Amino acid sequence: MKRSLLCGLSAVAVAILLAGCSAGEDMPVPVAETPAADGAGTTLEDLRAMYVQAGGECESPSPRGESAVAEEAADCEDGALLTTYKSTARRDGAISLLQGAQDSNPSPHIIAVGADWIVNSGAAAEVALKMGGETLQIGVPRDEPAPVEPDFDLTTDDGLCAADAEMSNLELNDAIAPMLGYSADRDDRTFEQDEAIREHKNAAFERACPERAG
Repeated sequence: MKRSLLCGLSAVAVAILLAGCSAGEDMPVPVAETPAADGAGTTLEDLRAMYVQAGGECESPSPRGESAVAEEAADCEDGALLTTYKSTARRDGAISLLQGAQDSNPSPHIIAVGADWIVNSGAAAEVALKMGGETLQIGVPRDEPAPVEPDFDLTTDDGLCAADAEMSNLELNDAIAPMLGYSADRDDRTFEQDEAIREHKNAAFERACPERAG
C-alpha cells in the first residue's frame, strides 16, 4: 500500500512549495546564494538513486512541472516527493514555505534534508541518515486542552452520587469508563460497554442515593 502522499503535508503547502507563488509573486532570490556543495549539485536522478538505496520505492518517478522554488521535483511510487535545489539558500526557502503552511497542516511530520535536496516521505525518518542527510520536523503539535479531572471520588458510592448532581450523564460515563477498563472517548466504546457503565452507576445510586437510580 502506498504511503499517504507527503505524510500529511497539506495540498496547499505542496502547491506553494512547487509553484513558488506562481499566482503573481516569485519567491525572493537571496542576494548571495551559496552553492550546496563543491562542483555539480545533486540531480533528481542522483536523489532518486540515493532514496532507493536507502530503502525507498522510486523506480519510475513522475516528474513535476516547472517550479520557481525547486530545481527539479518528482513523485515516487511510494508517495514520496523528491525535490532538488540550486543552492542551500533556496532549499532553506522551501523549508520556510513548508513551516509557513503549518496553519493548514497542524500535524507535524518529518522530512529528510540534504545540502541541496528534500525528501518528503513517510519513510523520511528511516532514510535520512542513510542518504547522507538529516531529519527535520515540520510544524509543532498544537496544545491539546487538558482533560477535566472530576473533583469527586468516583470510587465511592457517595462520590458517584455527588458527581451525578454536577456532571452530565455523558461526562460522568466518560469519567467512569477508565475505572472499568474502557476508553474515556465515548466514540470508541461499544453499546455493551456503555450499558456496563450505566449498570455500575445505578448500583451505586441504589445504595447511596436511590432517587438518582433509574
